[in-house]
Formats: sequence, structure tokens, C-alpha cells
Amino acid sequence: MGAHAVSARHGALVVSDVGAHTGLAELAEALRHTRSRLAGAGGGIRTGVVAAGSLASPGVEFDPTPEEPHPAPGRESQTRAAARFRVVVEVGDADEAQYVARRAVAVAPVLLAMAASSPYWADGGDSGYASTRTFEARWSPAHLTVVPADTAEGVQAAEDELLGTGVVVDRESIDIDLRPSRDGRGVELGVCDSCSTVDTLVVVAALFRATVDRILAERDADGDWVDPSPTVLDAAFWRAARSGMEGDLVDVTTGRPRPASELLNDLVEGLTGQLRAGGELELVHDLLDGIRGAGTSAARQRAAHRRRGRRGDVVAVLLAETVDRIRPRDVADDRGMRSMLASYSPLGEAVTEEVHDEAITEDGVPRPEYVDVLKAVSDLGPETLCERKDTVDDSLRDLGVTLKVYGRDEPQVFPLDAVPRIIPADQWARISAGIEQRARAMELFLRDIYGPGEITRAGVVPAEALERAPGFRPTGRSVPAGALHAPVCGVDLVSTAPGEWVVLEDNLRMAGGLAMAVALRDRISEGFPEFGARSEIHDPRVGLDMLTQTLRAAAPDGVDDPAIAVVIAEDELGSFDLGQVAAAIGGPLVTPDHLVVEDSRLWRVDGDERSPVDVLYVRMDEEMLLSSEGADGTVLRRGLLGAMAEGGVAVVNAPGNGAADDKAIYARVPEIINFYLGEKPLIGQVDTYLCSDPEQRKQVLDRLGELVVKPIDGYGGSGITVGPECTPRELDERRDELRRHGERFVAQEVQALSTLPTFDGHELQRRHVDMRAFVMLRPGDSGEILASAPPVALTRVAPAGTMVVNASSGGGGKDTWIHRA
Repeated sequence: MGAHAVSARHGALVVSDVGAHTGLAELAEALRHTRSRLAGAGGGIRTGVVAAGSLASPGVEFDPTPEEPHPAPGRESQTRAAARFRVVVEVGDADEAQYVARRAVAVAPVLLAMAASSPYWADGGDSGYASTRTFEARWSPAHLTVVPADTAEGVQAAEDELLGTGVVVDRESIDIDLRPSRDGRGVELGVCDSCSTVDTLVVVAALFRATVDRILAERDADGDWVDPSPTVLDAAFWRAARSGMEGDLVDVTTGRPRPASELLNDLVEGLTGQLRAGGELELVHDLLDGIRGAGTSAARQRAAHRRRGRRGDVVAVLLAETVDRIRPRDVADDRGMRSMLASYSPLGEAVTEEVHDEAITEDGVPRPEYVDVLKAVSDLGPETLCERKDTVDDSLRDLGVTLKVYGRDEPQVFPLDAVPRIIPADQWARISAGIEQRARAMELFLRDIYGPGEITRAGVVPAEALERAPGFRPTGRSVPAGALHAPVCGVDLVSTAPGEWVVLEDNLRMAGGLAMAVALRDRISEGFPEFGARSEIHDPRVGLDMLTQTLRAAAPDGVDDPAIAVVIAEDELGSFDLGQVAAAIGGPLVTPDHLVVEDSRLWRVDGDERSPVDVLYVRMDEEMLLSSEGADGTVLRRGLLGAMAEGGVAVVNAPGNGAADDKAIYARVPEIINFYLGEKPLIGQVDTYLCSDPEQRKQVLDRLGELVVKPIDGYGGSGITVGPECTPRELDERRDELRRHGERFVAQEVQALSTLPTFDGHELQRRHVDMRAFVMLRPGDSGEILASAPPVALTRVAPAGTMVVNASSGGGGKDTWIHRA
């Protein structure tokens, strides 16, 4: 089904062997039925039928001329033409057909631009053209655009002249873009690529038929016809083949460049009378809404290829469009939302089981929970969205919600996207249960490795694995028996399929983001009130409330009304997130030089005044804190650890916790859960390879270009290499590191991070996302560990073209809506 032939006979449209239909709607349905049958026929042998003048790919059957897969010498042009979309409109006779063909040539470049769908060469390389088929055909000596004659005899004379040159073997090999049909009863248009969407095919057929009707209706007033300049006409076809609808075209009447959308509008407006008379005007306008938004098939194919460089993504889009699973016009009932989503990349990039979109289904329609928000976004439109974003950015900047981005001297405002992430209640129930189980098991692990060491004696976590863990330190033994090591846990998750989540990383040292989640909610609520009532979703402030309760519950025995302080590094004094946390918990921000330990108690020094600190909430590096000098000039290490051990102060989170969120230990978490809880994990995690193990390291080196490699003690995105995104030089450097210091790294399978619509200032585009969730631990009355995940999360958005969500690399965030049960 690499090509279609459409004919109109006495007002009826006929496509291939589909049959005659009096209207466009019938024609469209017949085409969809035919394509569905052809797709089904290939399903049993794992092949697909692609209706596009585009590349072939493994697993896809693309044979526009099955009776002649290898063209004979001199037949190249005919074979190429068969891979294009041909429209035949029946008229009186061959002379009348040629009369129309000569005059219809002026509209052909616009129709070609709409149907452009062959951007790749046969070997898969990008040609730089929207229609490679046109480029190839027009290079052939057997190709003519149109014969400048009003009779069929003139066409035959032109063919005879071409045959006389000896470069064309027979008349059948000659390819003329507009000409009388072979049977002499119709005028044939053969310039267009085969169309992957029925909508485009039907619109092109309708506009050409209306053009024929108009030319015949105006025949008496024709006068002396003047052919378009051959130079201008060649330029117009070249520009249409080069740019499709994504750039300027050439106006054949003036010879000047004009936006493609303007020329298409002019064409439709000029044919309004003919379309209305045929009862087709409304349907054509309706179909064009989606086509304009979705762009050409060539543009959609390139968008699919651009994200990961895989031809399979291109083919997946073409297959979906061919069988009408993705349609430019049926994205939603709302026309505004349909138009906006038509250009969203599930129509231009493959939405597959491998990389799914949380907001848009494989059919290109919003998932139920996203319908209202996406409708509000589309109603606002790009211009208003930009204005609102500027207002939101100003507010964030005033609050100090900025970050340091690599390569920038000045802090940049935190990039907050307008479209929120929505987590249905049932998904959150599964997520929270899984991460609560995980946090309880990791707390027991920390108690054990700094205590009796049962898991090491059992061989579940070998002693050498702990010894290699940079976070396994004697400081962890300073936590009194029964006290919690990690009351505040962070868990980074990704969604790998609809409703499916896995843990990417644990953070048991200084998990931040609660105050940021509140700030993002406030900014979205203020900037986009159209997004609807918030009563159905949890207020993220519950996370700060729970943090306060957790810190109070961590106080040493006998302290009922603890004094809490947040210790930070000097250069973090202006941090918005830390300032908001301190305000929420009712404790001051302090730096180490304002602390002093006396008589196994921790004190905060403010001038000549001292006040006790019962709970020290640590939001700085452990080693930096312990090696800092206190208010009395004494290094804090010995005094602070001693006060902890004697129960004079609780440090949250405790030193030594890095042993539990070490990426090498991460690989053993399922076994840790089973060892301490006797349970299977309620939430999955990423397959991880330990590069300290010679056999596993060899596998990693063999597959380095396919894997993500991480330092076992790395923070955020630092030190990470994503194999598919690396240059050969970067891979060589990492390969050398692994051979010399394999014990410092782990490798993981590249995760199919889900995507979400993200407004880039012009349109919605797919961006990869992850999510930071939190778990709070408190001691129970009977000594058990109580875990609770507050219904708040921070969604982080990767920059375009990468799956690394590190904000310092230019990523951003989204407001995260967790629905109430």
C-alpha cells in the first residue's frame, strides 16, 4: 500500500479498488476499512503495511510495486512514481484532460507540500528534503512537470520528442506530473507522496477535484492562457519538496516566497464555491484543522527519529497513522485541544510500550485525568501561556527560587512548566506502600550494619561490599540504640509503563524538595487559575507538617518540646528551599560556626546568647559538618558524635547513612527487604550491575554504549554517563575508568523514563521526567518502625534531548497533583 490512485467519475471518488463514493466522508471510511484489512493481513507474520513514500525498516513490508520489485533498465521513473499518490479526475476526453492539466499545475506545489512524507533515503539517512520521492523523480530525464499544450496530441508529441533522444526506452517509462490518464478519460495528478494519514489523502483529492471543477467552470472566460514561468515553477516544486508545510513556499503567480499556510488558505478560499457545491467544505475545513496542527508526515517522522535516533520509531508512527490509530483530527472533541495535541509528539514520536507518555495514550488522546488540564492549556493558547510563564518566572525570581546551571555565571530562575503531573489515587496507593516498605527495611539495615551485623554474617550483603561503600563510616555507630538513623527519606522514581513505577535511587542522607513542591503548587495556582478546583488533590503542605512532626518525634528521650535547628553550609544561606523548611518547622537556619557542644549538649550561639538544640536537622554534607569548627573554634566531630551517642542531641539524618543509599547496596535492596521483613518488594527497581565484580564488569564493558554508568557515591546527575547519549570519546574515557577503578561504579539498564507534555514557548513537546517522593519514619510505642509517605512529590523534567533530569544541567520541574482516594 505504498501508493494510492484516486479517481473522480461524474462526481464520485474512487480509490484503488475501494469502489465509488459520492462524498468525502464515505471515501474516508472506505479507505480506513481497506487500510485496516491490509494491516490485519500482515499482523500474523509480524509485518506492517505503511502508506507513505518513506523508508523501509526491518519488520515492515514496504513494496509499492510488488510485481516489479527490481525495476528494469529505463523503468526507474515509473517505479518511483508508483510510490507516490496519484489522483485521477474524470472529464470529457483526453483533450479536455490536458486542457485542465496545463492550468492545474499552479496548485500542484501546495498539494505536494501537504503530502510530503519521504524525508529519508533508502539507507535511512536524512535527505534534507521533505519529499525525497519528488527530488528523485525530478532528476530523471523521463520526468516532465506538464506539457505546455492544450491537446492530447501535444502530449504525445512531447513524448515522441523525449523518446527520440534515446534516453527513455518506451512511452510507459515517461512520468508527467499532470497529464491525461492512460485511458484518456481523466486528468491525473501524480506529484504527491503517498499519504500516511487518510485525512491528508482525502483533502488532497478533494482540493484537486475542486480545482478541476473550477478550471472547467471558468473555461469560457479563459482567454489567452499564459503558462507559469518554468523557472518559477521549478523553484516552487523544489521548495515544496524541500520544506513541505514547515517553511515558505513559492507563489507561482508572483514568483515570490510566501508562508505555506497562507498559500494553502488562499487555495481553499479560491475553491470555496466548488467545495460548497459538492457538500465538502465543512469536512475539508475540519480535516485541515488537524493537518495544519500535525504538520507534514515528513516533519512527524523527523520528530520521531530526533529523540533517540531509531528508525523503528519512525516506522511505528507511520504504521499507527496508516491504520488510523493516530489521526490528526480526532485527538479530542474540543477543537482547540485537538489542534494543540495534533502537533504533540505522540503524533510525531513513537509512543510505545518502551517509552510511554503519562498524559497522552497511544491513540493520541488525553488520558481521563488529563483532559480538563489539557483543555485549559489549549484554551489559553501559546501566546497567553508565554505571558503567564513570564509572570510565574518573575514570582519565582522574587522569591529566590533559582539554581546554578552549568555554563552560566548567574543563577537562573527555576524552570517551572505550566502542565502539571497528575498521579491517580490508585497509583499513589501502590507507590506509597512500596516506598514505605523500602524505607523500613533500609532503617533496619542501618541499625544492623552499625550494630550486630547479622546481614553480613548471613552473606546477604558481603563484608567487602560494605567496606567498599564510601558512606559506610564509624560515625554511624554514634546513633543510640533504638534511635532512628533515617527519619526523613527521599525516593526517586520513574514510570516505565502506564501505572507502573520503579525506584531509581534512594536518598537517606539529606533528601530535599518538600518546600519546593509547595512553592511550585502556589505558583501554578496563582498563574493558572483555569486549571480547576484543587479540592480533589492533596495539598503539598502536608509534607512540611509531617516533616515537623517527624523531627519532633526524633527528639531524645525525655524531651517533650524539642528545640530544632537546621544546619546548612555557609553558601546555602540564601536557599529558598532551606529557608522555607526552617520557617515551616519553627527552627532557625544555622551554620556550623554557630554551634558548640558542652556537657554532651548541643547549643546554638547567637552573639552572647545560647539556646539548646535538641534536634539538628542536617542539610549539608556529613564530612563538611563534622570537620567544621564550631563557635568556640573547636572542630565539631568529637563533641557532636559524643553528644549523639549519649542522647544529648538527635541528628537527622544521622551520619553514616550513605552506606544505605550507596548505589552498590541499591542492587541488593530486594534481598535486604526479604531478609528483614520476610516480604517481597512491593515496588520494583532497576536491574543493576556491580562493576566491582569481574564478570559483571566484563558484561558492562561489552555493552557500555547501552547502559547508564553511575559512581556509587554520586549525588544527583554528577558523574553519570548515559551510553546511548555518549560520544565515542566519552565512552572510551568511562571504559578506562571502569578497568582501573571498577569498584567505584555500578551500571544500570537505560530506563524508559516516561514523558509528559512540556510547553517550550511555542508548543507542547515531550520531555522525560522522574519524581522525588518522601517517606517519614517514627518510632512506634512498642519499638516498631512506623513509616508514612506524605502525598507530596517533586517532579523533575529533563532538558530536551536527554533523560538526565539534573536541574543543574538545565532541567526544570512540574507541579505534581496527587489525587485523593
